[in-house]
Amino acid sequence: MQARQSLLRTLTAAQASALRELSVWTTVRDVVRSDGVRGLWRGTLPTILRNVPGSAMYFMVLNELRAHLRRVDAPAHIVHLASGAIARVVVGFAAMPITVVKIRYESNLYNYTSLWGAMSSIARHEGLPGFFRGFGATALRDAPYAGVYVLFYESLKTAVAGASASGIGRTRPTMLTLAISETQGAELPPAAVSMAAGFMGGLSATLATQPFDMVKTRMQLKPAEYRGLVRSFAKIAATEGMRGFFAGMLPRLVRKPLSSAISWTVYEEVMRWFGARDGGGARARARGATTA
Repeated sequence: MQARQSLLRTLTAAQASALRELSVWTTVRDVVRSDGVRGLWRGTLPTILRNVPGSAMYFMVLNELRAHLRRVDAPAHIVHLASGAIARVVVGFAAMPITVVKIRYESNLYNYTSLWGAMSSIARHEGLPGFFRGFGATALRDAPYAGVYVLFYESLKTAVAGASASGIGRTRPTMLTLAISETQGAELPPAAVSMAAGFMGGLSATLATQPFDMVKTRMQLKPAEYRGLVRSFAKIAATEGMRGFFAGMLPRLVRKPLSSAISWTVYEEVMRWFGARDGGGARARARGATTA
């Protein structure tokens, strides 16, 4: 969807009337007209192939980096920023080939009928560098996004949990405490805290990194026109102005915070479950040793 929105804007940039009519809903309409309802799910398989192992790898790298930075007594905000940014760039590089295939496969600029056909065509015409097209813009988007997200997430998680436990009447009113004022001092479940903090953190990070995502998508869709990172930024700014960097933002603004909130909530609950399980085993072993 986001690739199609970006593509349509690129193709009609010189037509002011078409640009005024372009929206998420017209994009959905065009997709359904040309590809049917199934077209809205085009590229689902490469998305799964990228996101499932990518998420597992991300959290593994993130945990290792956090543990290392804490061992060297790094400040908490540096731990969150650095671990989130580095982990995302590492995983982004590993997943870049399937990301390029996904973007191309979703686009009508390329008549790919299968994932294998897409990979074969890229390898034949562009070689190995073709699978890493747009990685610079991707890194510039993902590193700030992940770093800012982890920082915001941890800060907001603490604030949400504290506000819900303390009660709105006993804390200084803020947008955050007002948003959860209905709890009236009742402590929120851990999963609800993670979901709320994850969504708000994702919303903030998505807004901050949208221009980089736009440039990345253009470089992957039309590599002949958008050859370099700096030149791509300059081209969009010259032809479309600052608004061009935020075209097609709504689908990402809906998808990214929600997917991040779900991922982090599942991660936190799994870690909490393993922690409780290990803690229970340790307590059982301690009781056994005492009895003996």
